Amino acid sequence: MAYADYTFYTTAYYGSKISENDFPYFAERASDYIDSLSFAETDEISLAKACCACAEIMYSAQPEKQIASEKVGDYSVSYAQGNDQTSVADELLKTASKYLNLRQVGWI
Repeated sequence: MAYADYTFYTTAYYGSKISENDFPYFAERASDYIDSLSFAETDEISLAKACCACAEIMYSAQPEKQIASEKVGDYSVSYAQGNDQTSVADELLKTASKYLNLRQVGWI
């Protein structure tokens, strides 16, 4: 079960990057990721914020969200070719550590 729902995402976290339709999928993936960190006990608000922050990173890492170049006159857009999974994983860990108690368990 996801640590945050769309209402929390928009009203407490003040997120706007992910649509209501897409949020459940990314919140579940982010919650799974957070669970995999095996961190010390953390309060529910911190878990929900970590979930929202990681969900935004996962959402933004989709290939169709990675614009490499854009032109305005005679509109044109080019998308990046794939993601650097290492940098996405690093960004997830760095972001989660802002909300979770990772230092106490030796992650950071």
